[in-house]
Amino acid sequence: MKKRRSMSFLLRREEGRSRWRARLPLVVASLLCSVAWAGDPPQPPKKSGARKLGLVIQVQGGGWGRASRDDIQTVLDAAANELVESLPAPLQAPIVVTHTDGPPVALYGRGPQGEYRIHLHARGENWHLYAYEFAHELCHLLSNHNGHPQAGGAVHPNQWFEEAVCETASLYVLKNLAASWSRSPPEPRWVDEAPLFQRFFDTLIAERHRHLPADTPLGEWLRENERALRSDPYLRQKNEVLANLLLPLFESDPASWQALAYLNQHPEAARASLRGYLGDWYRSAPLAQRSLVSGVLALLRLEDVMPGERNATTVLASTR
Repeated sequence: MKKRRSMSFLLRREEGRSRWRARLPLVVASLLCSVAWAGDPPQPPKKSGARKLGLVIQVQGGGWGRASRDDIQTVLDAAANELVESLPAPLQAPIVVTHTDGPPVALYGRGPQGEYRIHLHARGENWHLYAYEFAHELCHLLSNHNGHPQAGGAVHPNQWFEEAVCETASLYVLKNLAASWSRSPPEPRWVDEAPLFQRFFDTLIAERHRHLPADTPLGEWLRENERALRSDPYLRQKNEVLANLLLPLFESDPASWQALAYLNQHPEAARASLRGYLGDWYRSAPLAQRSLVSGVLALLRLEDVMPGERNATTVLASTR
């Protein structure tokens, strides 16, 4: 017997700020579809998850709607696996994930047991939203987000760049889950989620605001927008332009996510110019992780940060 489900890809931008960190939640994307699939009998969720490199995720509390915590766990573990598979070191404490009616956020400061804390806005069986939101917040944790807390507002003037990278992480995870779950889902009943991940990715990546205006090189766009972004890192319609452009760099080498561990190493660099901030990232990263940073510097026409070194990354002229 066939079972039908109506799926609404409705992701709305809400106004509001987090108690811990100002953040406009997500992007505007609307796509309605009706999905049909063979209804397999429910199977007990796997208790595997993102155990690679010792990462432990714990879904706690209520507010999740019809979604079971075991199923949420399955999606979050799979999303995490796409980013942490080759990290140089695991997070040293579990990540506790709870629901919020406000914007999704990775909280500054640890919990009472030393745990990292992430709040997600997703609820119900909207698995694409869980993956999208969690990948973004996990990216903040992996990029030394917890090391530089500040009450309210932007953490540092270059936070907009970190926001762009973490949006790239969300896109990367959606696209990779679509591919991996179509071939090898956690359980057979999850295989029908793969095209939904892909469709949501396609919707986001095609949004008009994510693309450079016609005949506008990236360098010119950056000069026009960087001051506003340094003042407000949550200008999503601006930092998502860079997120789209960064995606091919990470896709070309999945191990590139290792470089996140060397971002935000020094608070004084985080408050410097973008050139100084990214230069510190380049110098902090071991030689094996510098390829990604070199690609970013080339994309932004900041190759002079690498004196005496030639960047091997090819950047399309249309992005400059």
